[in-house]
Amino acid sequence: MLTLARDRRLRCHSHIDERCAGFFAVGLAKASGLPVAVTCTSGTALAELLPAAVEAHEARVPLLILSADRPPELRESGAGQTIDQIKLLGGAAKWFFEVGTHELADLDSSSAARLRWMRTLACRAYWRALDGRPGVVHLNFPLREPLVTDTDELPEDLTGRPDGAPYARHVSSAGRDRTAIDELGALIRGAQRGVLVAGRHERRTSLGEAAARFCAAAGWPLLADPLSGARRGSAAIAHYDALLRDAGFAASQRPDLVLRVGDLPTSKPLREWLAGLKPGTPQIQLDPEGAWQDPAGVLTHSFAVEPAAALTEIVTRPGDGDWLATWRGADERVAAATLGTLAAGGLSEPVVAAELGVLLPPEATLFVASSMPVRDIETFWPIRPDPPRVLCNRGANGIDGTVSSAFGVAAWEHPATAAAPTEHAVTADAEPGSTGGGPVVLLIGDVALAHDIGGLLAARRLDLPLTIVLLDNAGGGIFDFLPISAAPLARAAAPGEDPGEQDIFTRHIATPTGLDFADAARLYGLGHERVDDVVAFRGALERALSAQPPRASIVEVRGKRDRNVALHRRLWTSVAAALDAG
Repeated sequence: MLTLARDRRLRCHSHIDERCAGFFAVGLAKASGLPVAVTCTSGTALAELLPAAVEAHEARVPLLILSADRPPELRESGAGQTIDQIKLLGGAAKWFFEVGTHELADLDSSSAARLRWMRTLACRAYWRALDGRPGVVHLNFPLREPLVTDTDELPEDLTGRPDGAPYARHVSSAGRDRTAIDELGALIRGAQRGVLVAGRHERRTSLGEAAARFCAAAGWPLLADPLSGARRGSAAIAHYDALLRDAGFAASQRPDLVLRVGDLPTSKPLREWLAGLKPGTPQIQLDPEGAWQDPAGVLTHSFAVEPAAALTEIVTRPGDGDWLATWRGADERVAAATLGTLAAGGLSEPVVAAELGVLLPPEATLFVASSMPVRDIETFWPIRPDPPRVLCNRGANGIDGTVSSAFGVAAWEHPATAAAPTEHAVTADAEPGSTGGGPVVLLIGDVALAHDIGGLLAARRLDLPLTIVLLDNAGGGIFDFLPISAAPLARAAAPGEDPGEQDIFTRHIATPTGLDFADAARLYGLGHERVDDVVAFRGALERALSAQPPRASIVEVRGKRDRNVALHRRLWTSVAAALDAG
């Protein structure tokens, strides 16, 4: 760790909690698109990194985990801080390597062969994390004492390539398959009423622009989750989640081909609509790593091609002239009905999602928590020609580590503000000038913030700016939308509780935290402002984003879960009425 922190070619950040360090690295790797290294001591420190490794595996995020370990003679002998670390991350790691024990005295200028091997191993680990399906590489380093040297410099390494050239180059086999592109083009040109579905795609590619151009040329509706970066252009349908909740509309709009890029969107109505299409309807996935995104078992084709390049290269022609017009007309009616219903309800969770979609500048990055925030962003995010980047830990779809991941994004966007302490180093191989420098905003609920509240320490220790928009509705609001919320057993009083107090559902499923997040902000050194209406929210957001010097702060919006459910039901009623009237 000391060696990593002393190397000026690396940016290092330290964390007290290894779990926070792991998710910080996930956020940093998502933002940069580069492998990020996390190092930890032996024992349960490595086990704390498992949740982040699972997320990185599922979300295809390149991560290098470098764990210290005890030497073989101390394993299973009662030595302290010693557990079985061999392949501890299981299937979450795409490659595990036990590096072996190497005495410090062996690593002098005469040990060229060993140093060449170590350099080569480092190159292989970096490539392995990126190549094919990006993911986690775990290198385990058993170390014998002494663990430090009595000098302040390591022996000189003379094994590098001249002029600082890469030690070894790796050329990926990924490329355009001419046969696949031709077959895909033929399928697309044979469709009259196609639909392009764009899900989470967090890499810095031109997929959003390519999807918008393709759909405009083909006359296809573009059903794009904001996590795809593709909710833009004249063919984008912003309110597909609301439209497909209407049984009549969903039944009448049946495509003859579905093209899917990125992960499946979060929307349950969209997933159910895709699963219920006529058997034999071609549903085509474009995924360069061949990952399988098909829980309903309806995919008919999977092309391992880079989607932005494929959509740009394929020459298409307009299909049914009324097809896109029908979708756009319905989308406009739903937009008007939605805006009217939201305006009458004051400040609410859907309003916050819609406001962020309008107010955030194009250079911003929005990190969204799972559960209700990511669903509200998908449902209420507008169409923009210049949407900000939207990221979310949707690999495993959990709320773990959300705060830490958002701070990891902030560390990439604002590297000059981050301090560089010396333990639990998280390092990124940065490309000069590749950071964006735009504001980073986190949209999160109270349970997810409480779950990773230790991640707030990054604000003070690393001096990172982050605006946290907190939706505090006293519990996990998504559960109030599920049948369990109305089950008689769930609504009974908890054992030992008065009937007028919390019922079983509230205590054990909704799990309100009872925290005053103003106190948390003071504890961790963040600013805090609580708002009660739309005008106050806009003002607080502007103040948080324009603060000089930049700092971390919380803009808190309080609400009630039952009112949020009632608002959503009014929205779906108004949508149905607007579609019937059209």
